[in-house]
Amino acid sequence: MRSLLPLLGALLLAGCASAPNTLILSPAAPIVQPGSQQGSLALASVDHRPEQFLVEVRKDDGAAELLSPAEPPRQLLEQGVRDGLTKLGYRIDPAASVTMSLSLNKLVMKIDQGTFSHDATTNLVATVVVNNLGNTLTKEYRVRSSFSGPLKPEMARIEREMNDRLSQLMSDIVNDPELHEHLN
Repeated sequence: MRSLLPLLGALLLAGCASAPNTLILSPAAPIVQPGSQQGSLALASVDHRPEQFLVEVRKDDGAAELLSPAEPPRQLLEQGVRDGLTKLGYRIDPAASVTMSLSLNKLVMKIDQGTFSHDATTNLVATVVVNNLGNTLTKEYRVRSSFSGPLKPEMARIEREMNDRLSQLMSDIVNDPELHEHLN
């Protein structure tokens, strides 16, 4: 038993030293002014992202580290848009004649990690298709940002940036007057 303690301790320390490869996404709900919109709509979403990771960290030596989401970002996007539309007064009903489809096309952060600094670029793209009695509106929403800093970016900074951009995307969709005009 005594001979196992140092081995167990070394294994625990090695586990603590490794960086996590999963991002925790928890975007804030879109900020909306409670409204008196009338009507119901069916809401669906799909994930059409070419890459299933969220963050790609490229190092000077060419090695890449990929970080994946703990839960599907498509579900988070749909839930945020659903909550925002509900606050605006819409009723979400799968049997509604007005349909709204969300397509998550891109959600990725690319980080170039140098020896003494890093540069990061975040890119989100979603397409919304609304069909209201045969009239169709297709609109693309884009959110892009970048940041840089010394050494390696902290996981908390990466998560905060991804959550902020995802919240921004949801707000852009929910607060779009052209979208509301087409829904009514």
